Amino acid sequence: MSGNFIYDFFMGSGLNFRLPGNIDVKMFAECRNSWVLLMVLTLSCAAEQYNELGYLTGNMIFMICAHLLYVNAVEKGEECIISTWDIYYEKFGWMLVYWNTCGVPFLYCMQSMYIQTVLKKQEHPRWVLMLMACILLLAYYLWDAINSQKNHFRMRRSGVPMEIIRRNAFPRVPWSHIENPRTLKGAAGELFVDGFYRYARKLHYTVDLVMAFLWGSACGFESFIPFFYFFFFLGHLIDRERRDEHRCKAKYGKMWDEYVKLVPYKFIPYVY
Repeated sequence: MSGNFIYDFFMGSGLNFRLPGNIDVKMFAECRNSWVLLMVLTLSCAAEQYNELGYLTGNMIFMICAHLLYVNAVEKGEECIISTWDIYYEKFGWMLVYWNTCGVPFLYCMQSMYIQTVLKKQEHPRWVLMLMACILLLAYYLWDAINSQKNHFRMRRSGVPMEIIRRNAFPRVPWSHIENPRTLKGAAGELFVDGFYRYARKLHYTVDLVMAFLWGSACGFESFIPFFYFFFFLGHLIDRERRDEHRCKAKYGKMWDEYVKLVPYKFIPYVY
């Protein structure tokens, strides 16, 4: 606690509030509340478009599929969030409550609303939608597999039972779990340097941004509004990468320097 009432109210006072039945309020807000609301809003936009036009445009169908993939990934992989910075360190104050109740669902559904209210009958040619769908599926696969590899490693290191780590969920993408991963060990801890993480330290950020750009692209390029989320997210991830770099350098010291030599690229393998 800082002693400043406004700051502490905004940032929060406790890490993991629980309701009767051992329900973690913060985890519920981050996994269930925000993303289910997003899917409901997108489906509501689709329902209104169908009510107006009598059919769904290809652009709206693309957004439904894109959001369904993303929301389902969060729900099926909710065990992975336990090892993240949000759950471990961020207090549950007004900022997280507001963001997970209003920010995520209403900002992330901006493209669905734009398609329904502005584009209406306009839609991309079928070949463009097919190309976007192929890129989306590839980006989704990489994003899902990369995050699973990292978080499964963290969970095993923390002693989480395998029946939780490998619980049944759909889809369970190939190469999402590495049984005996290559790691870098030292007095400060252990770092994961296997799977997709041997190519770039933040590759999952890159493919997440690719999906965000595709969401905006579903609305065309005549307005900045559908791309607001992409640029907002870009700034957020750059800030997070710098924060992680600083924190890991302070924690691991020379071991982090060795890790950077093993995995020199941040976002794009062999490029940057």
